Amino acid sequence: MPHWDLAIIGGGAAGLSAAAAATGLSTLLVDPMGGGELMNLGPLRGLDTEETGPDLAARLLGEAMDAGAELAIGEVQSLTQTPDGWRLATADETHIARAVILAVGLAHGTLGLPNEAEMEGRGLSHCAACDGPLFQGQPVAVAGTSRWARLEAEELTAFASHVTLIAPGEAPPPIENVAILRGRAIGLEGRDGLDAVLVQPDDGGPPIRVPAQGLFVQTGRRAALGFSPDGLRRDADGRAAVDASLATSLPALFAAGEARSGFESSLPAAIADGKRATASARHALTPG
Repeated sequence: MPHWDLAIIGGGAAGLSAAAAATGLSTLLVDPMGGGELMNLGPLRGLDTEETGPDLAARLLGEAMDAGAELAIGEVQSLTQTPDGWRLATADETHIARAVILAVGLAHGTLGLPNEAEMEGRGLSHCAACDGPLFQGQPVAVAGTSRWARLEAEELTAFASHVTLIAPGEAPPPIENVAILRGRAIGLEGRDGLDAVLVQPDDGGPPIRVPAQGLFVQTGRRAALGFSPDGLRRDADGRAAVDASLATSLPALFAAGEARSGFESSLPAAIADGKRATASARHALTPG
């Protein structure tokens, strides 16, 4: 069974940055595809770069490999504490690591609608960069209030004839070429695919039918920590609670990026988190 100084679960901006900062440590990076959420982003905002998400993922992955990290393509199914360290199990492999960084990001959310599963791949999506071109010249909608929802809506303006952001609660800041509808999706219409989204406005008025051949769901997302060990303290949103060093409630277990409590959602913050988590893990692994 392979043994490592550090294992990083998640290959998005936080995870890749953590691996790139781990020079001198035997480091394993585990991710289903290598790149995480970055692979779903087009042109990046908030960074002094003209890179797309996949460009940044490739650059950070190269830096991680140069630092000596090894990439394992897979999804962690369990994480348990043993006398030798943390045991990580995927469908194909088991590893032991002296310290672990949770950088898993957020899992896809759902609207909780009866026919939602039937519409997956038939108009319902979670990735504008992946599926946006399929809706060239067609009306689409995005459901959610998070930073990711805003990014999806902006991304879709390059393809769709009309973009509606369905955002419950306080109205988000205006987005160029995006109509903002305060309310929540309560129904999906269509027989052979999505035709429209039924929205209940926040003002209590009658439901509004929003024509849309595509709906990009960015609501109800929670940290993808279903494999996490017993005893991991979480906040009300399901993210790992951490202290100032990004240490969790369990020894030699750290969290970075969207997986941890108090994260200010942005790419620069994710990159900084990854570096900070590795520095804390390195300190924890240093004798004395």
